[in-house]
Amino acid sequence: MKVALCHHYSLTFYGGGERFLIDVANQLIKRGHEVAIYALPIGRRPVNLDMQLQGIEYHESFIHNIKNTDVAYVIYAPIVHNFFVGNCPKIGAIHAFVFLDELQHPEITNMSYVNFVKEFGIPRFISRLYFNRLEHKRLNGFDVIHVINKEAFRKFQGKKRVYYVPNWIDTSYFKPIEEKNERFSVLFTGRKAKGFSSFVKIADFLKDQEIDFFAIGPDVESTNNVKSLGFITDAKKLIGLYSKMHILVYTSRIDVFPLTLLESAACKVPIIAFPTKAIKGLDLPLFYATSTNKFAQKIYQIQDMWKTKKEDYLKLADSMRVEATRYDVNNVFPKFLDMLREVATLSAN
Repeated sequence: MKVALCHHYSLTFYGGGERFLIDVANQLIKRGHEVAIYALPIGRRPVNLDMQLQGIEYHESFIHNIKNTDVAYVIYAPIVHNFFVGNCPKIGAIHAFVFLDELQHPEITNMSYVNFVKEFGIPRFISRLYFNRLEHKRLNGFDVIHVINKEAFRKFQGKKRVYYVPNWIDTSYFKPIEEKNERFSVLFTGRKAKGFSSFVKIADFLKDQEIDFFAIGPDVESTNNVKSLGFITDAKKLIGLYSKMHILVYTSRIDVFPLTLLESAACKVPIIAFPTKAIKGLDLPLFYATSTNKFAQKIYQIQDMWKTKKEDYLKLADSMRVEATRYDVNNVFPKFLDMLREVATLSAN
């Protein structure tokens, strides 16, 4: 089977969606399929992907004419998905938070147009408005829809044929490789838009405690109480960092399926997050908090557990990995591959 993977961002953007497509390509190649990734030159960054793209055919331009392909898997974005031209069956993959208001924090769902533009920019605002007013009723150009969060399944059920297959990780690779830091350590991972300002407030609230706060991401900076470690693209370094952390504090209010939660959980890192539908839909044993103060309280409680009841902390850390293995690539990817095969047969019907 020959598969086209199509994305409206350059792979050099190297966020969760780009990493996902690279992994999909590698998994397909490993199983003997032909793969090509087609991307628009949007969101380019000075990131060298030579190591990540070894053996993967990659094309980047504003219009792609896709030929001799059995099925195209297209990360959905309004209008621009039409820049991928071809006659093969197409899967529309709903990965972006702007198309799934129901899964987001109420602050996002109820945000005014003006505030939404201020926080997320005009392109995301236009995409959200266009989709909510027009596109979600039709999703023209796609034979089927793919959703990665089970809570999103209900929204599209009945409109078109819908597949629910979550994201996955390789738990034989994502596993603890370092001992926990001697000093209690808390990690933030993501872009500023993923709640970095809230994380800084939490760190300030706990500034008198014996806690180190770290952050990684392409645009996060060090503050008085948070040390930025920059943008880490090397998976081994990332796994080593996860392994040394005592908690991941996930302050994002916008998500569909945050892969970083699976990665850190597989490395035995307890997680505190907002109780959004997107996060709760993962069915992981997370701690939830609804405000800066409550995040700080949870961190303090887990720090106390680490100090005084280490066996309980270690059991908690072990349970994170056990639950993350449900999303192991060997359990999930066969379902994704079945979806591709089933949709590819539509061209013969």
